[in-house]
Amino acid sequence: MHDSNQPSTLTNISRSFCRREDFSRHLRCVRHPEMSSHHARTSNTSGIRSEIPSLKNPPHIRRVNAMGESKRRQKSKTQEFRRLEKMFKSHNIDTSRFAFYDQPAFLQREKIAPEYLSHYARWVALRPINNTYATHVMSIVPKLAQLLADALHKDNWEGPCVAATAIMTRSLDRLNVWSFGVTGSATFSIPNRSIWRALHIVDHQDFPGAALGHSWVCAPPFYVVDTTAALQRWGTDPIRDYIPRAILDDVGSRAKARVEDVVSASIRQEIAMHEGYSDPNLHHRIQPNLRDFGRHFPATQTTIDSLKIKYIPIAIRQDEATLEEINTAGGIGRTGRQLWEEVIGPAFSLS
Repeated sequence: MHDSNQPSTLTNISRSFCRREDFSRHLRCVRHPEMSSHHARTSNTSGIRSEIPSLKNPPHIRRVNAMGESKRRQKSKTQEFRRLEKMFKSHNIDTSRFAFYDQPAFLQREKIAPEYLSHYARWVALRPINNTYATHVMSIVPKLAQLLADALHKDNWEGPCVAATAIMTRSLDRLNVWSFGVTGSATFSIPNRSIWRALHIVDHQDFPGAALGHSWVCAPPFYVVDTTAALQRWGTDPIRDYIPRAILDDVGSRAKARVEDVVSASIRQEIAMHEGYSDPNLHHRIQPNLRDFGRHFPATQTTIDSLKIKYIPIAIRQDEATLEEINTAGGIGRTGRQLWEEVIGPAFSLS
């Protein structure tokens, strides 16, 4: 997604905690107005020795160590969840209510600390899941994703990832499923055909006001729920034949975020010419908290037939608009109200 006539820019969504540094005239932080009337909040956020010296890394010791590490990580996650729960309650936030990010006490805290939204996302990601809730999520999320993807295709709505993420999260709140929106980069490749494409968060704008990168939803146990990848402005690009309408990943295989995943080739080239060398860590300079953010919200990859997809989270995204207000100023596609009343609500026997 390149346009040599447009200035190089970085996405900086309103009320953002995506801290970025300016390194040259090629990297300027600007606000991108959304195509609809709503706004969004974003927030970036020892080994065990064997007692059997005659054997080097014996298999049974490796298994024990792996189990011990797994238990340690789970204990750490449980402790972090309890800490977040305690923090929210101390701030008079009722975590038993869906969409508690809209509560006045939450909004007040977010004004003081913009990163507060990432605490919500982390709470959702760490929230314990029992079999009953997991069954509920599995009955809701795939169905909703397909419904929304089909509706967006019917409306011939290209590039709707920002609005679709908002519609999905707001709908899931009503369907009693915890979720949060994510903004970042996404790559799509067909190795056996040498095809590699990316939606870069650091890129030229295709047109004034265009949002860069990609947006999707995390609804545990689903790491990724993406209903708009196939609707990006691919034109006649052959990649479009391989991308399904809805992408759901409940495995979350971790991946490494590379500079080419985050920063477009044209901007990498411009900065290399300006600085006199190609920096493989340029993405960490542009997004200095990427490593820390990635510890909690790591890049993931999945494979669908011959298609390999990687998602690189950069920020947590939550729309400030109600479901009914989403896309009210958009010239393409139905509003959130229309999609709920015409498609989503009836499918789940809700008015």
